[in-house]
Amino acid sequence: MDDKEIEEIIRLAGEGKQISKIWEEHFPEYDYYDVYFAAYDGGERSALGVKRMITNRLNKMAESRRSSERKEIMEELDDLVWHLYESLKASQQKLDKIRRVINK
Repeated sequence: MDDKEIEEIIRLAGEGKQISKIWEEHFPEYDYYDVYFAAYDGGERSALGVKRMITNRLNKMAESRRSSERKEIMEELDDLVWHLYESLKASQQKLDKIRRVINK
């Protein structure tokens, strides 16, 4: 996998596309996990992946008896929610640019 393909994977994941869809639609010649690790190593996660991580952390927090562990999970949740927020904000800015070009 070359750098251009990795950048494309990171861009698509950053736009919220599911990693399985990126793999199926854009890079079927690679193994799923090659695409997954390219996105994850690039710092991007799919929105669905982040949602699942949040759900898992909430379930773990509900089961936890130690306040130190709950606090650690809350910090992870805060990071994940901020990741979703920043991704949404970036996507909205891209969408606004596209709309301006279309409406000219």
